[in-house]
Amino acid sequence: MPISAVQILAIDLGSDVLPALALGAEPPEPDVMNRPPRSRRERLFSAAVVGRILFLGGIQAVCVTGVFFWHVGSSGIPFDDFTEDTLVYQEAITMVQAGIVLSQFFNALAVRTDRQSILKVGLLSNPALLAAGGFGVALMAAISYLPALQAVFNTAPLDPTDWAVLAGLGTLPLISDEARKAWLRRRAARREGAPR
Repeated sequence: MPISAVQILAIDLGSDVLPALALGAEPPEPDVMNRPPRSRRERLFSAAVVGRILFLGGIQAVCVTGVFFWHVGSSGIPFDDFTEDTLVYQEAITMVQAGIVLSQFFNALAVRTDRQSILKVGLLSNPALLAAGGFGVALMAAISYLPALQAVFNTAPLDPTDWAVLAGLGTLPLISDEARKAWLRRRAARREGAPR
């Protein structure tokens, strides 16, 4: 398994709750009053919301699963020889957990707006979100490096190259969502410019 139940619990309680609260305090986008009202029949999980969840979640899932199999495969140890006590396996599941934490932070930055670029809103304009993300990353570092937490989570220390790879992959949801937002803005501009 690329991640354990206790690691999932640590992600849910340790690094997802605070960013979610910080996102709840995010001010609305400037053009929100220019949009038509939502239909009274529109569900909370509309097709657009579900599509965005699948889009961003799919990117995250592919990246962290790829990291797991890349780390295990590059070790040269046959996959059948891995146990929970194998150091390479511990490193691989640590990379998966750290990859989820980092990509969730960049995902939180991405979902601050639906259409407006995060660069226009400002990366530093929600300090509570940055602090919450920093807490999640610090907690992940503690899980990776502190022996007492390593024993609980069955993790291993990551080296700077591992963190760099994970940070690079973690930015993919943000970059991909920025591309999606740019496409939505261009489509809206074309509609507004079209003759009526």
